[in-house]
Amino acid sequence: MNLSKALLPVICTLMLGCTTSEPPEYGFVDWFLSNATGSRMTLVVYDKVCGRTHFRVRVATSVETSISTCSDSEGRADIRYKQAGGLNSPDNPWFDSRVNANQSLIIR
Repeated sequence: MNLSKALLPVICTLMLGCTTSEPPEYGFVDWFLSNATGSRMTLVVYDKVCGRTHFRVRVATSVETSISTCSDSEGRADIRYKQAGGLNSPDNPWFDSRVNANQSLIIR
């Protein structure tokens, strides 16, 4: 009985942390990542509009992978991407890009 009274504030605090955030101002935009490298790759995609990171986005060879990010005022995705698993170095730079809805971003 005493244990349940002690856990009640902890459970309430955890449930308050589960509330949903506000939707993005301009909504979402759906677009595609396309791999033209000849081998499977894993990317880190950073959404510059909402400040969210999509870790370990797997993109198979010659396949388009759908991704949804926040839209800017022009209805486009404003993102940065790089190969996953590497440190920030000249061999693994970040690339900036803006992508329209239903457009494919080809990684080479």
